[in-house]
Amino acid sequence: MRLAGFALVSVAALSLACETVRVRTDYDSAVDFAPLRTFAWIDPPLKEEARDEGAVGTDPFTHNTLLDKRVRDEVEAYLASHGYRPARPGESPDFLLRYEVVSQQMTRDTPVFVSSGFGRFGYGGGSGIGYSQPTTYQEGTLILDVIDPNAQQLLWRGWGTSQTRDAHMEPERVKKTVAAILARFPPKAKGEPAN
Repeated sequence: MRLAGFALVSVAALSLACETVRVRTDYDSAVDFAPLRTFAWIDPPLKEEARDEGAVGTDPFTHNTLLDKRVRDEVEAYLASHGYRPARPGESPDFLLRYEVVSQQMTRDTPVFVSSGFGRFGYGGGSGIGYSQPTTYQEGTLILDVIDPNAQQLLWRGWGTSQTRDAHMEPERVKKTVAAILARFPPKAKGEPAN
């Protein structure tokens, strides 16, 4: 009975873990991010390449105007709440923003917890972990880039990956993913407590 309860808790924990956003970042440690306050958007390079090639090989779920608006709105709202603003017309931005959404199908073996009762003297029973048929799911990754407008060099990159129900990202997931990524921007200076 206890093992069955443990199995249910483990499966529930695994389901919750799938809902989290795994975030990673990379940045140029020589850059002082403190003066950066204004930004402007540039198109993701994959969109430009796709346009040039007649959109061959592009994912219609991840390259659409609905998702584009959601990502830009969430990024701008988050940045505005942290003291950043879009550059005004004619004003040079302190940094450029670019994003990309990547979706891929993943396969995972699902653990199955097996238990049998113990005999009167402790013989004839046991427990173990087996695996059921593999399950497939979509994994979506949102990549946000901060770029130096003069040198056209990447200053900071953050990306968040999570399991999605569909190849596209619904509004609540976009909001959660953007917040998780931008919580790490700007990078903390050495000696400063982490987020």
